[in-house]
Amino acid sequence: MATKTSKRTGETSTTVSVGIRIDPKIKFALDIMGRLQKRSLTAVVEWAIAQAIAQQSVDFDGSTLSTVLDKIWSTDESSRLVQLAIHMPEALTYDELRTWETIKATEHFWQRYADGSWSAEPSRLLASRVRSSWKEILDHVERNKASPTILPMTDEDLMPDIPF
Repeated sequence: MATKTSKRTGETSTTVSVGIRIDPKIKFALDIMGRLQKRSLTAVVEWAIAQAIAQQSVDFDGSTLSTVLDKIWSTDESSRLVQLAIHMPEALTYDELRTWETIKATEHFWQRYADGSWSAEPSRLLASRVRSSWKEILDHVERNKASPTILPMTDEDLMPDIPF
């Protein structure tokens, strides 16, 4: 997904460009809808997708994708992955699942109990640590992608520039 850069240095657009192929009849129908709604083709496509998202059921209790997206969406990639893993784990890709399982297996990212133990319960996640270690997490997952098991991160993985 490409984020468009504006003419001012350092600013990014709030939209992304997506290339799609559609049937000529559907394109014609979208053009007609645009005329009827007094919208551009882009606005009609965006409106149609928003309607589909609002109608897409995601679980047994009748929640829609639109409702769940409000809980998941963040401009921060690490926050978005964590929220997706918590609220819609079935939607994780293989690579996202490996990343989430690495976070779950790494003690550093979890608040300890009074007795010093810890568990990977979402309410005990130290999101600020995940956010500040995001690059190291992704690097660790990439380095260990061939491993048949999830490998927890070590102090060396979390602080690679500091000799131990």
